[in-house]
This record gives sequence, structure tokens and C-alpha cells, in this order.
Amino acid sequence: MATISHLRSWYRKFYVAISGSGAQVKPWHFQYASTFYLHRTLRRLLPYYGGDILDVGCGNKPYQDWFGHIRTYVGLDIYPGEKVDVVVQPTERWPFPDSSFDVVICTQVLEHVESLQHTLNEIMRVLRPGGVLIASFPFIYNEHGEPNDFRRFSAYGARQLFSEWDIQLVERQGGIGTTLALLLLNWIDAQLSLSDKVRWLKGVLLPLWLPFCLLCNGVALLVDRIDLTGKFYSNVLVVCLKK
Repeated sequence: MATISHLRSWYRKFYVAISGSGAQVKPWHFQYASTFYLHRTLRRLLPYYGGDILDVGCGNKPYQDWFGHIRTYVGLDIYPGEKVDVVVQPTERWPFPDSSFDVVICTQVLEHVESLQHTLNEIMRVLRPGGVLIASFPFIYNEHGEPNDFRRFSAYGARQLFSEWDIQLVERQGGIGTTLALLLLNWIDAQLSLSDKVRWLKGVLLPLWLPFCLLCNGVALLVDRIDLTGKFYSNVLVVCLKK
């Protein structure tokens, strides 16, 4: 079992080394299609925002360097980590005074929180009047689902969820191409991870897997360009202001 565990660890480290992770995934990563549009939009938007920023569900703070002028940048999470500044329990009050931040960023988090209303209330409480919330969440698939995967919102559901805010943008991200690609590639990866009997195939097939993922992701982006329906998006991004 120790050998199998070591092989898994080696595979993960090697895969990250050649395919990237987080905000730096490469086009041959099997999860590239799930975040391509999110990262593209954040790279365009975040340089216009700055001041005192709170990153909710911050993880490794992948977007900190994308912001404009930063006065303070605080990372909040329910799990400790190297870049996590504040650890909170899921339903406790956050240790910040009212109206402490100019911007709250909360990407791919709201689908996981145990108490959605509590989290939204805390975000609104710690934002200054006129402060900005930048939030995103998956609509089709969540690569970090189990076991805390509680909800999905369509673009219409997002408008309803943030009806008390001044909504500036609701962006449907992705099309039929990237949606199919992320489902196919993540399904294959999940199938090859079901048991130790088949997991070794991931390492053996890696020289074929990487170019296959690159091909699928490239074709997916091309197909998205001809999808004018707006119905087959996989992610939603929202920008809104505290009234």
C-alpha cells in the first residue's frame, strides 16, 4: 500500500510539473476547459480593482497578482494553508469589523459552503458601501465536488441569488465545445481512478493522454466559437456592488 501511495504522489507531482495547476493550468491539462473562460475574464477584470481585498475560500491565493493596486490582501478559508491568513468555521462570524473591504473575490466556492445565506450575509457585512463582489461557480460540473458539493446556479439563478445587490455583470462562461470536453476528459480521468487495478494505466498512458487532452481542448475552443445559443455554458461569473 505504501508503494501505491508513493506512486500516486509521484504521479500528481509530475502531472502538476508538466501540466500546471490552479490558475496556471496548461492547454494539455484535462481540466483546462473548466477554467479557461474564468481565468480569461479575471485577467481582464481584476487589474481594475484594488484597495482592501478579501479572498473567500482563498486556497493558495491564485489571483492575488492579477489585481491592481492592493492595500491589503486577506485570504480566508475553512482549511489551514500556507497562504491562508484566517481560518473560520463554516457558520461562524468572520473576525472582521463591518465595512472592512473594498473587494471580495469568491471563485468556485459558493457551491461548497454549508450555509449559503450565512456566507452571503458575511460577504455583504464586511464589504464597504459600493464595494465589489466578484463571484463564480460551476453550472455543469465541479472537479472538487465530493463530499461538499451542495448546489448549482444558472445565469438566471445567479441574478435571483444576488437580487439585493447592484448587479454589474452576469457572464455565461463556455459553450458546447468546452462543456463536452471537460465532461469527457474528467470522466476518463475519474474512470481511471476508480481502483488501484486500473489507476496504473494513468501513468502508462500519460504520453498519449497529454496530446489527447490538448487536441480535445483545442477543438473544444473552436467549436465554442460557432455555438451562438448561450445555453451550454459550464460556469457563471458575477460582478455586483453592495448597495
